[in-house]
Amino acid sequence: MKKIFVLTGIMLMSVFILFTANPAAANDPGNTYGNKDSGHDSIHRIMHGMKIQKIGNDSMIIYIRKKDFHHFCKYDFPGCHKEGGYYGHWAGFEIGIGGYVNSGFNMNFPQTESYLNINTARSIMLNFNPFEFNLNIARNHFGLTSGLGLQVNNYYFTGNQMIIGDSSQLTAYKIVDNNGTSVTPMVNKLFIAWINVPVLIEYQTNPGCRFNGFHIALGIVGGVRIGSYTKQSFHESGTTYYLEDMNDNVVASINPDNHIIRQHGPYHLNSFKADATVRIGWSFLNLFATYSITPMFVNNQGPVVYPWNVGITLMPW
Repeated sequence: MKKIFVLTGIMLMSVFILFTANPAAANDPGNTYGNKDSGHDSIHRIMHGMKIQKIGNDSMIIYIRKKDFHHFCKYDFPGCHKEGGYYGHWAGFEIGIGGYVNSGFNMNFPQTESYLNINTARSIMLNFNPFEFNLNIARNHFGLTSGLGLQVNNYYFTGNQMIIGDSSQLTAYKIVDNNGTSVTPMVNKLFIAWINVPVLIEYQTNPGCRFNGFHIALGIVGGVRIGSYTKQSFHESGTTYYLEDMNDNVVASINPDNHIIRQHGPYHLNSFKADATVRIGWSFLNLFATYSITPMFVNNQGPVVYPWNVGITLMPW
């Protein structure tokens, strides 16, 4: 049923384009005539490369002569390009989830690093890739793709610890109230923003048009960090909370402003990154995955973890 609707839409679009492109043919009385066809009124309209036959009040048959049908080709569809060009699959808006693993590819951390445990399903990442540059290598099937992109990661922690970035090493303290009772914020996250530049080698089966074509790309995405902050959101405003170390000693107090504490800082994060990536898809569907080959934190200033991301392209262009 869906195919019927699609074909009908294409036919109607073709008729509209032909009428607007050839007004003389559409309005020429000599191209229209009537007769009787099996007892029904039948009106024929003949245009260059097409004949439209109307039968009765609710039926119509369209005949198209392929060799004369020059007014509309597949490259007029959105997502299709003129023959002879290579176009990669980088530009677009993407969404996914992100996380990190230790050197043993484990996402469960020991008690001393338990503040790194995150809610993966909630840790949304976004890519906005506005620019794309392409270089054909072999017959428009193999090519080199680069560009520019903005990436943001939100790592939502599951524990009740706040990380502090103003010490010589990454440190986390437990959040408690006046009674020493542990307090878990509604939101406890680390936000990181990157400017990315990819270098991708891509193979695609249908270089002229994104429709009905398979593509796969491998490469490296380099990035420079342009911002980072932590955010905690509490149930109550105007309440003083305290930070305790592992020995239950109070080391600081915090006072949320309008339920929220937001602190900008580097948090011992690396300023640069390099991610190995794979991008694969069919037609407009594009999936991607990245794994960082550089650690998330500066050497000897934080745990050794490697970020990863997986997601889908929502709006390619």
